[in-house]
Amino acid sequence: MSSGHEVALDTDVAIETPEHIVFHYRVAGPARRALAHALDLLVCYGAVAVLGLVVVFAALGGKLTTGEVGSTVKGALGLVLLALFAAQWVYFVVCEALYGRSPGKMAFGLRVVTTSGRPIGWQAAALRNLLRAADLLPTLYVAGFVSMALSSRFQRLGDIVAGTMVVVPETARVARALELWPRPDPRELTDLPDHVVLDAEERSAIELFLRRRHTLGPAREHQLATMISAEIGARLGYTHRDPSRLLAIVYDRAVNAGRIEAAPTSWHPMRNARRRSAGGPR
Repeated sequence: MSSGHEVALDTDVAIETPEHIVFHYRVAGPARRALAHALDLLVCYGAVAVLGLVVVFAALGGKLTTGEVGSTVKGALGLVLLALFAAQWVYFVVCEALYGRSPGKMAFGLRVVTTSGRPIGWQAAALRNLLRAADLLPTLYVAGFVSMALSSRFQRLGDIVAGTMVVVPETARVARALELWPRPDPRELTDLPDHVVLDAEERSAIELFLRRRHTLGPAREHQLATMISAEIGARLGYTHRDPSRLLAIVYDRAVNAGRIEAAPTSWHPMRNARRRSAGGPR
């Protein structure tokens, strides 16, 4: 697998590190990112507006002469302009460099990482945010949306130059026991052996698929299910028009059989998938 390899059928990205550890990320789409950015702008400019009101009232509240009022207003205006600059540029750079996300991204469950899957630093955060000016051209982020539409990772121009992408990290949760629902119709079990025995590798591959399938797109789910079920179904002499359903039924029958594991086989879902895609022997 090459570094940064991405599945074309959904928004999942698989990244292999130099240590041969594979991380899976779900890339954030333009709509979710736009909402996060709108919330950030609301926070930024709301804070600037409050600061401006406070400064103006403080400047005009005292007993000042006409000359003093003029100089005070100019100073207040300079402070507000400085706050505007910080809200537009410093806010995003600091938040993303330190935490990998701004408050808006945090609210929508987004994080900025490098294309190698690592946390971004100050340089990448500065680059992707300074080049937001180019994404704004000619108006309303048109260049940025076009860039995201043409990128398989939804990268705007700033992301491409900085080597970053915005992802939706998976939240850790307690795994629940898998349940087959709806329960199988007797006709679905006609050709299924009474005792289904899976080896550890087969069981692990099926369980991983069943836990993740609802987060995949329909095309990706069908592709992965077909990839895994082909050899298992052939070995058991069992067929089903829905490969995802086949895997769920086979897994349920194997679990109910008392979790007996067969001896290890040469079957390996990802290795065999690569062989089929390359046209090599199975």
